[in-house]
Amino acid sequence: MRFIALAAPALAALTAGFAVVAPAGAAAPRATILPGHWEYSYTIGIIPAGSEDKCIKPADAAQFSKGICTRRYKCDYTTNQVDDGKIQLKGTWTDKKGRVAPVSAKGSYTPESFKLDIKLKTVNGLPLAGVMNAKRLGATCPADAK
Repeated sequence: MRFIALAAPALAALTAGFAVVAPAGAAAPRATILPGHWEYSYTIGIIPAGSEDKCIKPADAAQFSKGICTRRYKCDYTTNQVDDGKIQLKGTWTDKKGRVAPVSAKGSYTPESFKLDIKLKTVNGLPLAGVMNAKRLGATCPADAK
């Protein structure tokens, strides 16, 4: 259970915020996911590791095609394919102390759901593998959604 306590925040960090990671001069992103009230759930292996509701704003939905990144990291993807319902990401996340963690994700999406199989190593070298499932609950967010 200690592993889950350490791993769940790493997977949850994937949805802490979306940031622009596309190269300068990149074409405008295609429509991917819809904004609104979303529910995310995480598993580490086969063990449930948590869930949360998020409010995805129109700007956040537009960033989806540019790669998922948290606000705590600088994300560089050497592979960043989000198109035609498929997602493939591979790259590194660098924290504020300059520590680098490799990350890769493969999955699929529709306008109202997505699933990512995620593999990463923490900045301390701990390998993690898990799944993030997300589904849109509605077009509007409740007042208490983050």
